[in-house]
Amino acid sequence: MTEVICTAITAAATIICAFIAHKTGQREKREDERAEQRAKEGRLQLKMSEANNKLTIGIAMALKTGRANGEVEAGLKAVEDAQNDYRLFLEGLALDELKK
Repeated sequence: MTEVICTAITAAATIICAFIAHKTGQREKREDERAEQRAKEGRLQLKMSEANNKLTIGIAMALKTGRANGEVEAGLKAVEDAQNDYRLFLEGLALDELKK
């Protein structure tokens, strides 16, 4: 009888450990996905900041020389590209939320 009780306790402990391991794995997966999203968002923010700097320099040069020489257009293009990439990123996040 003691052997049966010990076996039942061991089986219950094994099941509980497996359940905890499964839940921990799910949590880690969600955390990894969030970290990946934060990293991508950080890269996009850097891209937008760089585009803003490029546009600012272009405008400053245009004001300094009294005419635009292509730097403003390049800056505007960089800003538009960065905004489009960020918009696509946000749309992807929204779609991921809708899938849940």
